[in-house]
Amino acid sequence: MIAILLTSTLLTMLGIAGVLMGTYDLQSGPLPEDLQDLGQLKLQFLEAQATNPYRRPMAAANIVVSGLVLIGSFMLSWRRKLAQWWIRQAVTAKLIWIVAYTATLVYHLKLVFPSLPAQSPGGATLTELISNVVLGSLISAALHVAAAWRVSRPDIKAFIEGGGTN
Repeated sequence: MIAILLTSTLLTMLGIAGVLMGTYDLQSGPLPEDLQDLGQLKLQFLEAQATNPYRRPMAAANIVVSGLVLIGSFMLSWRRKLAQWWIRQAVTAKLIWIVAYTATLVYHLKLVFPSLPAQSPGGATLTELISNVVLGSLISAALHVAAAWRVSRPDIKAFIEGGGTN
């Protein structure tokens, strides 16, 4: 029972975080002027994210796929027979979104920072920026895969079908 609760909670948090991020990306406009305290490269990175032409469509897609993950977590809590199937489909959709979002952001960063050196001994490089974007995406993907793997286990299926109180 605790494993179900923890898995459902993880899925709920992932779903809510995705919906909130998508909603923020849909509503956000140009960067506020009070961000001048940040370093120049950080400010340029935030500006690049804000000017990404794929930001709004990807934000809308994020709201949809994160909503699917959220619905899956509710189905798991309510012991619906289709919960495992639904969560697998929702996580697959979210993984596709993560790959697409990462690809579009990396592509846009390469366009925005063409003069940034690929390798530099002292300062930030384009490779470091892209590595940070990819690392964040990998962490998100790993959390989603871990939740989907946990949901697919036989003890969860037995609990959903009412055969146990694990």
